[in-house]
Amino acid sequence: MEFLGYDYDDIVGESVGLIAADEEIYYEIVEQMIAGETWSGEFMARRKDQQVVYGQGFASPMVVDGDVEGFLAFFVDTTKQRRYENASEVLNRLLRHDLRNELNVVYGYTQQVASRIDDEQALEELDLVQEKVLEIVHKSERARDLREHLERSHDVSNHPVRLDVVLNNKIVDAMIEFPDAEFEFGSFPEVEVIGDDLLGEAIECLLENAVMHNDKETPRVEVSADRDGGFVIVRVADNGPGVPEEHRDLIFGREEYDQLHHGTGISLFFADNVISSYNGTIWVEDREDGEGAVFCVRLQEQSTVDD
Repeated sequence: MEFLGYDYDDIVGESVGLIAADEEIYYEIVEQMIAGETWSGEFMARRKDQQVVYGQGFASPMVVDGDVEGFLAFFVDTTKQRRYENASEVLNRLLRHDLRNELNVVYGYTQQVASRIDDEQALEELDLVQEKVLEIVHKSERARDLREHLERSHDVSNHPVRLDVVLNNKIVDAMIEFPDAEFEFGSFPEVEVIGDDLLGEAIECLLENAVMHNDKETPRVEVSADRDGGFVIVRVADNGPGVPEEHRDLIFGREEYDQLHHGTGISLFFADNVISSYNGTIWVEDREDGEGAVFCVRLQEQSTVDD
């Protein structure tokens, strides 16, 4: 009971009501113990300093010769998790409402200013401001969407996923979202890989990255997939600026950033974590012609797991 602030002698022989922060739950537990039944559920405990901690409780009567002689109880402190969930909800509201609304106000003001000035250089600078505002809006929406995808998949186990179906669907989505980009791809092997519902989101992040961080007037993205000894290697190549070798862990969030080195946002961090959850790997290579980068994903075929 140290985490509740009590010494052993303070609490031995006392009623459980001493630490119960919710009388209704306490009496529910007592009734089930007297009836010789086990109880489990959420339990709020009160520390010696009167602070409340939240957790999951389990209690079972110790029955000897038909009589209840004692009780065995466990308590798992989930206060930190509860606080995280509350903070997560606040952040979600911030991303979903507050930040977007404030950015829309900023964007509206820049439009009003632009309508009242004739200076070409000032108009160009305002255009850049508007582009950055829209970029921040997009990032906040992306962060919110990826968070929701992660929450929905929290209890979902890995299972076979048709890779060719996922790739075709996500490429079509990308072609619609980025009509000014060129996408090149052929037929993909009809194979199942180990994944879950987030595999498509991870592929979408790579396609998005190939276009949004491209410095060419017409971004060009080439997608391929090849079987390789029980694995499938997916390659997403672009004609962008490339990724220096010393930055290749930074862009996935595997190393901390500093003022001189920055990642490319939440999408690659998300993709890296999703692929890793399948025991897959993701890395970056140079293109053979020296222009752009190739993002490679290595996934395990389902047949090799069954074997």
